[in-house]
Amino acid sequence: MKTREDQHVRIGVLRGMAVLTPDALSSVAYATDQMESVLAVLIAAGAAKSYISDVLGYSMLGTGVIVVLAFLLYLAYQNIIRHYPMGGGAYAIGLNDLGKPFGLSAASTLIIGYTLTVAVSVASGIDAIGPVIPFVGTHKLLFNIILTLAIMLLNLRGTGESATVFVPFTYLFVGCIILLGFTALIEGIAHPQQIHVPTAAGVHMVQGMSLYLFLRMFANGCSALTGIEAVSNSVPVFKEPSSARARRLLLTLVITLSLLFFVVSGVATVHGLTYNPQVPLINQEALTLFGTSGIGYAVTVVISFSTMCILAIAANTAFTGCPALWSSMARDGYMPRWVLHKGDRLVYSNGIIFLTFISLLLTIAFDANVSRLIPLYGVSVFYTFTISQLGMVARKFREKGKHWIPSAIGSMFGLLMTAAACVIFLVTHFTDGAWMILVCVPLMVIMFSKIRKHYQCIREELRYDFSKPFETTTEGITIVPIASVNKASVRALQYAASNFKNVVAVTVISGDSEDQMKRQQEKIERDWERLGSGIRLITIHSQYRAVARRLQRFVEFELGKYNPEHITIVIPQFITRRWWHKLLHNKTGSYLMAWLLLNKSVKVVTVPYRLMQ
Repeated sequence: MKTREDQHVRIGVLRGMAVLTPDALSSVAYATDQMESVLAVLIAAGAAKSYISDVLGYSMLGTGVIVVLAFLLYLAYQNIIRHYPMGGGAYAIGLNDLGKPFGLSAASTLIIGYTLTVAVSVASGIDAIGPVIPFVGTHKLLFNIILTLAIMLLNLRGTGESATVFVPFTYLFVGCIILLGFTALIEGIAHPQQIHVPTAAGVHMVQGMSLYLFLRMFANGCSALTGIEAVSNSVPVFKEPSSARARRLLLTLVITLSLLFFVVSGVATVHGLTYNPQVPLINQEALTLFGTSGIGYAVTVVISFSTMCILAIAANTAFTGCPALWSSMARDGYMPRWVLHKGDRLVYSNGIIFLTFISLLLTIAFDANVSRLIPLYGVSVFYTFTISQLGMVARKFREKGKHWIPSAIGSMFGLLMTAAACVIFLVTHFTDGAWMILVCVPLMVIMFSKIRKHYQCIREELRYDFSKPFETTTEGITIVPIASVNKASVRALQYAASNFKNVVAVTVISGDSEDQMKRQQEKIERDWERLGSGIRLITIHSQYRAVARRLQRFVEFELGKYNPEHITIVIPQFITRRWWHKLLHNKTGSYLMAWLLLNKSVKVVTVPYRLMQ
């Protein structure tokens, strides 16, 4: 696709829901499970259904607090979108409003979050379909790898194409959760005796509920907020006006997310459905409401399929947001330049492939286990939220625009909540793997700083001094190493003699005996005399049969007489017709060229001769 077609592949709000929001929407498929996994300790101590629902009332309380936090994050990120229309999210605001350490640490946690998004989302998707299709559940790791590669290939086709494919599945999932909620409401009205709504008194009477346990449950549930920052990171992928469309999508996302989260937590609570590591809550809810036979079971299968799809599609958020973030960082010099530019399909192809590689490593290392991946996920996500809120507070106090005080108070409240959630997640999951964030982030910050320093050094070293005159008459030497007088070496000699002055040919003689080496020298000297090139031939004997090493020593000798800038090495090279033919020939020329390029500042030219046989 041509560069000028960029506007045609950008997306609007409708397709943006399929590309940038599945990560956040899909989190409702496991956020309530993660909260209930903490409450399972309390539930195991009681058997009455009313007791179970009272315990699950804490998950509803956690859901309400998390929804409030979601709207606070919306207020922060819609300001970020307005001030940073080129994207970058927490990285951009940290770098520009708080300083380099904050920006790079936010970028580090964003990258960790994105790579974990792919691993967690695909693993959760396979877990969702496992109970319905046992073969998939038995070979979870294999299907994780296959699904990750499939999403990568789809993203390499372009943002517009991936959005078109994912739109039906995204809205199918939203529709299925709303259907669950609507059916549960009808069932509750028709059969009120089958449900139990937790009361304040009942929740208060729950034994064993400590502040630590509640905070741990709240931290697990906050995984429902992952993916909200993806919209602010990817503003440039929207059609113009991109900022307005991004803010509109962000509001739609927060409202939809809150509704779905309340439905999943609410249905589980009133029906007393508890955490089961083998069967996710959404599957339990579908089986409870629609049954296990006939049309009801078909609906359950559709809901399980839609859950798997949205969880898998959630990885697409990372495939859109992470390469865009890397591109922003590369523009600032903190990432390799090969992630900066778009590929043939106007997507960051190199970034997409690199993200796939890292995510597959994580998936294999953690055996596609969602519970083992979540602790790393939560800390990284909430650190970026905290940086975003802190940056907005700093900007409000610095600019002091119209009505800045209420806005600053809201940002400060959001800052306290996100920072508290980050600390809670870190403390409660420290031994589960969250400590790795404390190790990885500083190392990544150092790495990014080293990359930028390298680019700065290269820029300074390559800067030309225009006060020096442009000279072309400096005397130098051109060396052509040859093994024998053949078509490849003669072509290299002709090229050197036509383009350079002071050309010399060098050959290294080696053998098992002095007589053999003498015969080789006599033969090449006879051929050289017959050639009549007028070029001086230097013959070197190698007593240790090390041809490449003797050539290296000869070059080093010439470096003592000439400036490296005035030495040119012209290397003959014949190219075989078939790949396996290369295995039949020595690599003296390649070794010499690699040594020269890596160790010496001389000019190296290769003259290829393509074999026809």
